[in-house]
Amino acid sequence: MRQGHLTPGAKLPPRQQLADQYQAPVTVVDAALDRLIDGHWLRRDENSTDVYVQDADDPAMANRLAHAALSQKIDDGSLAEGTELTAEAATDLLDTDARTARQALNLLIMEHKATRVRRGAPSGDGGMRVEEVTVIGPGPAQETPGTLEAFTGPSPEEAQDHIRMDALADALEDAIGQIQELRERLDRLEGGHRQD
Repeated sequence: MRQGHLTPGAKLPPRQQLADQYQAPVTVVDAALDRLIDGHWLRRDENSTDVYVQDADDPAMANRLAHAALSQKIDDGSLAEGTELTAEAATDLLDTDARTARQALNLLIMEHKATRVRRGAPSGDGGMRVEEVTVIGPGPAQETPGTLEAFTGPSPEEAQDHIRMDALADALEDAIGQIQELRERLDRLEGGHRQD
């Protein structure tokens, strides 16, 4: 299925034929089929004992096929180590929807075949824009178990904190300017009363 020999919706041979083909007892074939059904690779026909490859429009199957396609591209070298993929680029590469492409990239990260990197870059409006890419190959994030992201530049949270601090600093500067202006007015008013 991962290599495309069994396509979505294809009917599998009967259990006994699979047992003969793989020289395994029927109970082992049944256990393997059950495991693949539980993993959403296969589905049983509701009205018979026939087993089919899961349909491509099944979300779990779409995720697995997209992941398999990316893994194949890594294995055959068409996605070399260091290649950067955005979710949009993966969507185009896999000819799938954005959610499925993101899921496939996430699976690569969990398998330590890729690393997610976020980069902070100034935006035109004075704020911070965060660019997120998946880099093929293990990276710094893989050194710490459970870590999925390596940050180059500020994190989105840090970027938001900088924006808030800049806004607060601007407001404080305006307030100080207004206080200074009020003091000058007060001094002029008090100076005027003294002359009377």
